[in-house]
Amino acid sequence: MTSQLVFPTALASALIIILMSLLGGIATPGYDHTTQFISELGASQAAHEYPVRFLGFLPAGVTLLAFCWFAQRSLPRAPLTDLAFIALAIYAAGYCTAAVFPCDPGCRPSSPSFAQVVHNAVGGIGYLVAPAFLSIFAFQSRSWQAAATLATIGFMAAVVALVGLLTLSHSSPYVGISQRAIEAAVLGWVVACGWYVRVGSGSSAAR
Repeated sequence: MTSQLVFPTALASALIIILMSLLGGIATPGYDHTTQFISELGASQAAHEYPVRFLGFLPAGVTLLAFCWFAQRSLPRAPLTDLAFIALAIYAAGYCTAAVFPCDPGCRPSSPSFAQVVHNAVGGIGYLVAPAFLSIFAFQSRSWQAAATLATIGFMAAVVALVGLLTLSHSSPYVGISQRAIEAAVLGWVVACGWYVRVGSGSSAAR
């Protein structure tokens, strides 16, 4: 039963973030995916703040946390793998934090509010550890049954996340692209892992 829920929760978390970003961007006048953070769609006083926060960020975080729970119990157990899932859970918590603690208007205030500080802290930690936990998953999956493709995806995702992290700067005119590179890397691996478990290789190799 646990393994059957891995792919649905993986796919749901990715689709929620994608749809939230696309629909929120379309509905927000002047929004630019290249130059703006995703969090700006749910920032305090944003045009569609509450739908983005509670129909986007919150369910995305909850479903990604559920993925962590189910996947960790469906894949071969190892201390490093468990550590990587803890780091991914921290990343997922960033979405929940964005729902409860929205960033200030524009997400780049000179005098940040308490909500902005919490938002940046939790989200920032998630982005910082993304290349590391993707690398761990990639290395660990090399020993899983029939997981060569998943390992390759993991290494590619880790590189993309690292590039996104190194170019993620408030002053960058392409900060939106950098952030979305990290998001795509993490969620892409999550969906690939969910599919791996779905087709049976993950569950057959589980503890």
